[in-house]
This record gives sequence, C-alpha cells and structure tokens, in this order.
Amino acid sequence: MSIGLVVLIDADTGILEARLNELAGMLEEDEQEKRRLDEAIAIFVPKRNIETWIHYLQGESVNEEAGYAKFEQNEAVCKTSVEDLADRCYSQSLPEDAPRSLQAACGELQRLLPLLES
Repeated sequence: MSIGLVVLIDADTGILEARLNELAGMLEEDEQEKRRLDEAIAIFVPKRNIETWIHYLQGESVNEEAGYAKFEQNEAVCKTSVEDLADRCYSQSLPEDAPRSLQAACGELQRLLPLLES
C-alpha cells in the first residue's frame, strides 16, 4: 500500500512562492530535511483561499486577489466540481485560464500520483 500526504494551506493575500518558502523554512528551523521531489508529499496553496478554486470550478470567472464566499451548511455542493478537477489534473487538461495557484496544485498532483503507484 502506498501512502501520500497532501498539505493544503491558503496563501491568503501573499504569494504562492512565499508560502512554500515559509513551509520550507519551518522544516529548516526544526532541523528537518527539505521535501524531496521523490517524496509522496504534495503541497496545494490556493491563492487567497480554497473558495477561489471552488468558484472557478463552478464556472465563475475568478480573481485570485478577491475573497469568495464560503459554502457554509452546503459544503458538498462542490463535490462534482472537485471530482472533475481531479480528472482534469490527472489527464493534464486543466484549462489555460485556470488560476495560477490551481495550475500549480495540478502539477503537484501529477508529480504525486506516479509516486503512489510504485
């Protein structure tokens, strides 16, 4: 059995690279090894918050600087869209207009999946 780890942390109003550097810095401060490309660890960093991605997946035009409403009391509404996203990431068919942070997450998923198959 293969096990992978997906870390999901918002970038808030910062930038994707800054959040990734922050996580790497925490490992260094704790005297841990850096994440290696051959480790089954993926880091997903939605710009602003995860709702940006969900609204995009539901067909809305989004801006990664804006805040988007949560789906309180109706979180499951996005299930079909998330399943579609997984299929698009796996088949490398994410539209070019997808938010940059979502494109990066698909890249992480594409790197992770083969590691889980071995």
